[in-house]
Amino acid sequence: MILPGEYRIEIIPLETPKLQIHCHRCKKSAAFYCSEKFRVNAQQKHIDVWLIYKCGQCDNTWNYPILSRIHTHALDKNLHRKFMNNDRETAWRYAFQIDQLRKVCHEVDTDISYTLKIEAVDRKEESCKIFLFSPYLFDLRLDKVLRQILGISRSKLEHMADCNGILTNPPVRLNSKLKEDLWITVLPLE
Repeated sequence: MILPGEYRIEIIPLETPKLQIHCHRCKKSAAFYCSEKFRVNAQQKHIDVWLIYKCGQCDNTWNYPILSRIHTHALDKNLHRKFMNNDRETAWRYAFQIDQLRKVCHEVDTDISYTLKIEAVDRKEESCKIFLFSPYLFDLRLDKVLRQILGISRSKLEHMADCNGILTNPPVRLNSKLKEDLWITVLPLE
């Protein structure tokens, strides 16, 4: 349970979402993980870029299309260098494009492990104010994170919400998935 005060809490994923794709080598649907590597192919003045996924059972690969038939002058030089150097942060940015991934594969498993980085900003507050943010969004429910941060049960959290003891800005429901950075105020209950 964190104490009254103001906190910045970063949700840090420890892995990328896995994809459920038919593996041609295994001859069945299998979980594919992000290899954090790109395949870049240039033909004359056009470039294609894919993010490479690997089967968790046999290491067969599947390419997730990032850019297709883009003119070389239209591609930012810095981004091109990141693709060529297999930049991890860039690979993760594309691996967390959940809505795009759902359009091209059977299923996206967003139930991934994460850690919380808690930084106390100001301990003089009477209530508990939390700025919750993450560099990557992955369908994590707000109530799950709040229960972990506050160290309370789901029923206790629901009771606090029913008594207006938990306020969010922008306003969201506790059972909603995190879609943006969020301010949360936990008021002391009488």
